[in-house]
Amino acid sequence: MAERPVEPFAVAQMVETYVETELIQAEKFTNRTPLDDSGVFNLHTLAARIYAAGFNDGAATEDWRASSRRMRSRDRKEPTDV
Repeated sequence: MAERPVEPFAVAQMVETYVETELIQAEKFTNRTPLDDSGVFNLHTLAARIYAAGFNDGAATEDWRASSRRMRSRDRKEPTDV
């Protein structure tokens, strides 16, 4: 069984707020279709995947920054060849 990505609480709240808004809109207007439980689950899964992608990208960026700092530090400590 594939493991679902982590969905932070704040992201889950945003999804649920969106779902509630959609349900209210579906009651008001005939051209709106409410999300069913499967659709809500898929929306939470999508939000979790988007969050994970952003988190992973941010972690990779921070690793790159740290590597750059180490390189600059190393370059300052090495004697220059003249």
